Amino acid sequence: MQMIDNTCEKEYSCEETFALLDEYIELSLTNKEAAALMPLVKQHIGMCPDCREEFEALLLAMQGQSPSLP
Repeated sequence: MQMIDNTCEKEYSCEETFALLDEYIELSLTNKEAAALMPLVKQHIGMCPDCREEFEALLLAMQGQSPSLP
């Protein structure tokens, strides 16, 4: 129900979000306002556990860290 409450008229799909993740992460790493510049990506990552997991893994990789294995 929370996801339904948080839906907006314009949203990105997982495919659209994934296509923009590298750009979103680069903005985040250069201390730019990624969330302000790409609010639909931020919104999708906040609602979609699969995309959030991919974002976190890519962020670690781009920071030069390796994600911990389960």
